[in-house]
Amino acid sequence: MAQPMGLTLDDIVFDEATPEQQRIALELRAEACPTPDEFIERERHLTEHELTRSSRRQWVLYLKGYPRQIIASCEATRQKILVADGTAREAYGYTIRHVFTAPVWRRLGMAAYLLQYVKERMDEDSECSVFFSDSGREYYTGLGWLPYQGKQANLILLSWPQSPPLTPLESPPQSPQGEVCQRPRAPSFSYRPTGLIDPVTVDLLRLEDLPWLCKQDNYQLSARFKDMPPSKKTHVAFAPTYARLEWQLARAEFDAVRMTGKTITYKGARTGNSRSWLYWAHDIPAKKLRILRIVHGADCQTAAQRVADVQVLLEAALAEAKEWSLPRVVLWNPDEEIVTGCKAVGNRNTASVKVVFDQQMGGCVPSLRWKPSEPGEPRRVIEWEDNYGYCLP
Repeated sequence: MAQPMGLTLDDIVFDEATPEQQRIALELRAEACPTPDEFIERERHLTEHELTRSSRRQWVLYLKGYPRQIIASCEATRQKILVADGTAREAYGYTIRHVFTAPVWRRLGMAAYLLQYVKERMDEDSECSVFFSDSGREYYTGLGWLPYQGKQANLILLSWPQSPPLTPLESPPQSPQGEVCQRPRAPSFSYRPTGLIDPVTVDLLRLEDLPWLCKQDNYQLSARFKDMPPSKKTHVAFAPTYARLEWQLARAEFDAVRMTGKTITYKGARTGNSRSWLYWAHDIPAKKLRILRIVHGADCQTAAQRVADVQVLLEAALAEAKEWSLPRVVLWNPDEEIVTGCKAVGNRNTASVKVVFDQQMGGCVPSLRWKPSEPGEPRRVIEWEDNYGYCLP
């Protein structure tokens, strides 16, 4: 490993950050933000949630003998992944964020030096790790994280019709078991997708609706990996767990309250028959509603059903975006059926919605590194499945 300019191995210590070093690193990162106090408050708030409370690790480089003199730091969260490489199995992968070098130590190779050590630590208890960044892609590629270019669907609100296509319904709430719920019901709407005679009902989702849906989603994704035919490729997907989604929604809620003074009530939508659903997150700073994931249940067996459900769910997302004055709805890597559903929404609302497909991903290009193969093993070809918005750290 090359030595950083002006420093030697004897000058530097790499280690897991102590609580005090975590605090110092957080304050150093905050100094680069427009609102340092709010950045610190948000990051501390997020550490209280399950995903980071139980699975977050942070590493630092510091000057030997001066543990408060932080040179560089980064943090990563260990999460469950699904792998199919001849057999289907569960494993772990890391999502990396906040790679930072203190200003006085920049342009000396400190971040690369740190990440070389971090890779070794992550390889001890994981199969892979991912970055999301649009800066320094060649730099991270040289360190082993290969970019996965993709596409993004944008549903841009031009205006909104006086009579919205979603018509409110009045009906008692149903639990997943079919029992009447006592809590206030989220709004339900009726919508007739293009080409269908019968309308589809769509319900908005609250946070408490998500654990059950995430459980179903993970079960279906695991079954899909088990059914994959043998291949020379290694297929991987980050598990769409409730902890992962809840962390992203907590960040969106923090920004919403800070910037608008309002709390977010609805976290997504599902068809009234629970055949399909989606999760969304309000990105108030970027002025968009991010679709984290679209899921089709086992009952959604035909392409026509899936396209129709995508159309009605995206209409619900557009209504939510309008409610929050967010000018666009975005989703990553739409497949052919989602593309068709997006186009159907645009064709139905030509005066109010413009649909644009472009290169991903507005500062969030995903890059993945797989743990090196054992001596004598062939190099893996990685197929990243379900590379959607829920994967963001």
